[in-house]
Amino acid sequence: MAKYTFNVYIDESGDEGFKIKDDKWVSSRWFIIGALITHKGSDLPISKTVDTIKSKFNWKNQKPLHFIDFSHEKRSFIINTLVSTNSSFRVCYVAFDKQKIPEDSYLRKKRYLYNYCTRYLLERISWLVDDLDGEAHLIFENRANTSYSELNQYITDTISSGKSQIRKNVFKSWKNLGKAQSKNLQLADAVVSSLYKALEPNQYGLTEHSYIETLKPFIYNVDGKYHAYGLKIFPDSFKVLQKEHKWIKMFTKEPSVV
Repeated sequence: MAKYTFNVYIDESGDEGFKIKDDKWVSSRWFIIGALITHKGSDLPISKTVDTIKSKFNWKNQKPLHFIDFSHEKRSFIINTLVSTNSSFRVCYVAFDKQKIPEDSYLRKKRYLYNYCTRYLLERISWLVDDLDGEAHLIFENRANTSYSELNQYITDTISSGKSQIRKNVFKSWKNLGKAQSKNLQLADAVVSSLYKALEPNQYGLTEHSYIETLKPFIYNVDGKYHAYGLKIFPDSFKVLQKEHKWIKMFTKEPSVV
């Protein structure tokens, strides 16, 4: 019996730096990596969401959409258009509060944080796809400062050592593309940036959670549990996070949705 086939579009938001100037944190506080997961049969219809958005924005050039560059109103339109015209996709996130990473941690070394978060993201995606009796193809947003051969070796080594919970034989291929080469990577950018805007304070100390609230029905969870699955946030529990981010409460008491 043929397996279901999924495409997984992976992007990140925030930076991996730990820069401090004049005793103030200059780098982003949060680093987030996430994925837009589509069934092969719905891949093309979902990608056409970008055409709808560009038409509404009167977008005349060929440049890819970049969520962070838009106003709140346009960001809301992007997310609402995605969820109102499509139902057969899922979202998965891993986020790390970098300010809570100790100064002597290996995660502060170049590329370690990206690879570490990617490993946890791939674990969760593999659970989701495998539970649906599927297989997946990974499409990473191309990053000039990422060694994909190094990442591949890291993931391979963690699987073979038994240190990873990535289920075997789920991922059949992976490649990296620029956003201009993939409309669904542009949507992945919007999805991942939605969590970033909910966690990362702006210059006035405020966050925006309306985008992630709209995406909630599409975030991977098991029996209403998000924190261990599609909304994995390091290093704090949801209980701790709620003290700073009230919106987290909406992800703590929900009925089963997969």
